Amino acid sequence: MTPHEMIYKRKSCRSFTGKPVDAETIEQIMSFDMTPLYPDIKVRWDIVPRNQVRCICPWTTPQVITIYSEECEGWLENVGFLFQQMDLYLQSIGLGVCWLGMGKLNAKTVPDVPGMKFAIMLAFGHPKGNVLRHSPDDFRRKSLAQIADQPDPKLEPARLAPSSVNSQPWYFTHEGDTIHAYCTKASIIPDMNRIDMGIALAHMYVAEPETFRFFRAETPPEKPGYAYIGSIA
Repeated sequence: MTPHEMIYKRKSCRSFTGKPVDAETIEQIMSFDMTPLYPDIKVRWDIVPRNQVRCICPWTTPQVITIYSEECEGWLENVGFLFQQMDLYLQSIGLGVCWLGMGKLNAKTVPDVPGMKFAIMLAFGHPKGNVLRHSPDDFRRKSLAQIADQPDPKLEPARLAPSSVNSQPWYFTHEGDTIHAYCTKASIIPDMNRIDMGIALAHMYVAEPETFRFFRAETPPEKPGYAYIGSIA
């Protein structure tokens, strides 16, 4: 399957075989080209052994992917945008994936990256059985009416996007042919919400890469209770 097809079938995997991903596949993953939301933000990502990170999650994989970024406006959205492309790609080649929001670096084995901050990690590996969904009906998500000011098929990929504790912090409004994206301010984990926004935008990009254009409007409409993230045209 393709990453685009994975939008409608992906599922976070929490049951892995424990078998390491082979070197040839690792090389293939490292060569995967991700498109940034903000091209000027510097990032670095690595595949590291599981013993170089700490996580309280009961599931585990022999390898994880860590990502670092410059800490600046839009950096968390950019991280989510990049890594969700990786998520969809990994699942398209038959691997299971799970975002590890609670994962931390082991300071004894993983040094800090000068000028960059650790953002988040992905656990990936061989899943136990088939973890994909059969259809969009299998997703437990808000309706389009709950996340947008009007029904718009272009937002279906964003609606199906994963988010921390399934919080779905996004809301979209329309102004002519432009879609404005907002993130709820009501959260105890605002950083994760920003990453989630990048994830939703990544789904829109992967669904229509030839026409997706993201920008920050100078005077975007205000949405009470929400923070403006950016616009898509």
